[in-house]
Amino acid sequence: MSTSPNILSALQLELLTPKEQEEMLLALGDVVFRGTLVRLIERMDEATRTEFSALLTDNAPPEKIEAFLKERVPEAPGATAETLSDLASDLKAIGV
Repeated sequence: MSTSPNILSALQLELLTPKEQEEMLLALGDVVFRGTLVRLIERMDEATRTEFSALLTDNAPPEKIEAFLKERVPEAPGATAETLSDLASDLKAIGV
């Protein structure tokens, strides 16, 4: 994905200590995860949301969650790409 290297480059991780780099990457991963999750939930109808919530509550294995999303949320594959694109745009807008 071409957006990720642009984001990483913009953050100038090489200027940070290894510990700061790790913290920054963890925070970035959290932002991408949450943004993707919001997009996925927005694309679900109420019944799908209820079933998805039950999977999460039951601590379903990642493979089961992934299969559910592929089957029930056709636009799911693009959610992460959209999140990364929006993040890159936001960073560009603030001059990072």
